[in-house]
Amino acid sequence: MTIIRAGSERQQGVAYLPDGTMIVIEDTAKMIDKTVRVEVAKVLQTSAGRMIFADLVKK
Repeated sequence: MTIIRAGSERQQGVAYLPDGTMIVIEDTAKMIDKTVRVEVAKVLQTSAGRMIFADLVKK
């Protein structure tokens, strides 16, 4: 995933899947424009669509 922008809480970064699904990734706010590996932690279905929360995979 490529981090597009900072999230709204706790050092989160935000990325998007090709279908527009937003992925919120913990501890990546300072990694904007970098590509990272993530592991899905939780998926929520909202009225606006699906939202995915993920954690950074550390090497």
